[in-house]
Formats: sequence, C-alpha cells, structure tokens
Amino acid sequence: MAILLVDDSATQRLILASLLEVEGYTTLLMAGSAAEAFDCLEQRAPGSVDLVLMDLHMPGLDGIEACGQIKAMAGWEDTPVIMVTSSDEVEDLKLAFAAGAMDYIIKPPNAVELLARVRSALKLKYEMDGRKARERELQEVNRQLEVVLADLARQHQLLQEEQVKSERLLLNILPRPVAERLKQQPGVVAQRFDAVTVMFADIVDFTVLAGGISPESVVNLLNEVFSLFDQLAEKHGLEKIKTIGDAYMVVGGLPLARPDHATAVAEMALDILRELPSIAGGLLHASIGLHSGPVVAGVIGRKKFIYDLWGDTVNIASRMEELGLPDVIQVTAETYQLLRDCYRFEKRGAISVKGKGPMNTYFLLDGKGSVV
Repeated sequence: MAILLVDDSATQRLILASLLEVEGYTTLLMAGSAAEAFDCLEQRAPGSVDLVLMDLHMPGLDGIEACGQIKAMAGWEDTPVIMVTSSDEVEDLKLAFAAGAMDYIIKPPNAVELLARVRSALKLKYEMDGRKARERELQEVNRQLEVVLADLARQHQLLQEEQVKSERLLLNILPRPVAERLKQQPGVVAQRFDAVTVMFADIVDFTVLAGGISPESVVNLLNEVFSLFDQLAEKHGLEKIKTIGDAYMVVGGLPLARPDHATAVAEMALDILRELPSIAGGLLHASIGLHSGPVVAGVIGRKKFIYDLWGDTVNIASRMEELGLPDVIQVTAETYQLLRDCYRFEKRGAISVKGKGPMNTYFLLDGKGSVV
C-alpha cells in the first residue's frame, strides 16, 4: 500500500507522514510540487499508488490542476485524491471536486479526521480495484467464451458441410424416400411395386472396343457414356439402379408410383439413341430392352449396401436387351400395351426367351416409322 504526499511545505509533509505512520501506513512517497508528483507516478506502475494527499495551494501548478492532470493519466484515473487545504472556501472545493478529488481535509490535520478519510478513500479504492479485477476476469471469460463459440460455430459449419456431403453421397446411392426411411428406421427396406418399367441399355461390342485402348481410356469413356445416361434419367424423373460392366439399369415408377412410368422410360431410351452418337465419334451403339410389370425393391447389405430390384420383370427386361439389336429398343408385349397409343412400333414377332419360352416382342420406332 503506497500513499503519495504532495505539498510544497516539507513541514506539512512530515506532519502528515507522522500521523499516517503511527497507524501503520509506512509506504509513503513525498513530492514538493505537482511536477515532482507527476515524475513519481510516471516511474511507478499505473495504479500502484493507492492514495494521493494533495495540497490545494502550491506555487506553479496548484493542487486543483494537478488533480485534474492525474485523473487524465492512463491507469491513474481511479486513484483517489484527497485535497489538503488551509481553508474551506466553497468555490475552491467545488473546483477541486470537479477536477476529480474525492474528499478534503483542513490544515492542520486532525489525526482522527485524517485517518477516517484515508481509510474511507482506501476502502473505496480497493473496492474499485476489486470491481475492475472482476470486470477483467469477466472480460477474459467472455473472450474465452467467444473463442469457444467461434470454434463451435466453425465445427458446426464443418459438420453441416460434411452432412451435406454425406446426404449427397447417400442420395447418389439410394432414392430420397428410401434414404429418409433408413435414417428414421435402420434395417431392411423392402417394398413391392405392381407397375413399373425397367430398362437395360448395353453398349454393343464394348469389350472388343475396350481391348484396343488403355484402362484409363476405358474408364473415361464409360464415365462419359454413363454421365449422359444419368443426365437423361434425371431429365425424365427415373431412378438409376446400377451399372453392370457396360450395362445401365434404370426404372420408372418407383420409389414413387407414377402412371406414366412406361412413357418416361421410352423417352429416355429414344434420347439415348439420339444422343449416344455424340460420344466417341459415333462409334458407340446401344442395345436397349424394356419390360413392364411388378418388382420388389429394397436395400441389401450392411456396409456397401445397394438399392436393387428383384423379380421376373427385371429378368425379362435384361433378356430384351440381350436379345435385341444394335441401335434398337426392344420391348415386351406388356410394355407395348402401355405405349401403343402414343408411339409407333414394328412387330418383331416371337423370340425364345430363356426361362420363358416364346415371347412376342416389338421394336419401338421414332416418328418416321423406321427402326430406331
């Protein structure tokens, strides 16, 4: 605890010091003028002087102006100043209080009054110091909290970005309704659909073509082809099921039922034959097969799970592609019945289908009446 005594009279400084020392205030600093007081404060850490007893009337800079300058010094604005005056002139005291003084005592000082005012001033100083310390602690806590919140916000943003990536990846594997169902109720997902149209599209003689190019070129070519098919499936609102080598499987009418499932698949098939020549200089040809009927759809597997279809409808659609011709869309009688009012067909007649025997099939034509 340090008290600064500022008075141009050495006698007055000694009187104040003796009264204070009796009560245990031993760290006493002396200054004979305002300038010396400023030098003393500047040499010490801000706030390390707990109290200033300042003579009101001093040659040069008086106590009132000195008090105002002390209050303006960074770090010293909360240091209490008690004015020591030989009179109780009201106007002088008003000016002193306006300059920042907190109290005053009359010369010659009364020991009881002096000590009472000193204790009061020091108590206020310590309370202010404690409040400021708590404020600093709160500011530090708030700063740390802001850092934590900012870090949490960053982590939340990263988590949201990862969730978006995961959601996008999941939707690349599963239809949205199926993905939502799995998130709500993990486990086996299986559902029967009574009316869908399944399409298989295969690149004709792709194995022979792939034998003459590098593995990287094979993958890049397939990626270009299947990216086109993906765009067409999205365009017509169809569900891609999977690729098998150079074959592409898509279905209309699930996971959400739609009455125009056969029409949507037929339009995609026609688009494939129209747009495939734009890839690889027109060297690629597709064989396409369609069949309509019921299927069972569901998710199998625990790790690398897949959404797949089962049933005769799938097998027959695959056979339509296998037994088809290059650049031809072959459909079964079931699909023909669904499409005949809207498209032109050429009847192929009965062909032998493994496991089914003879089946009547048709070629889906374009508007000009020639085989597509």
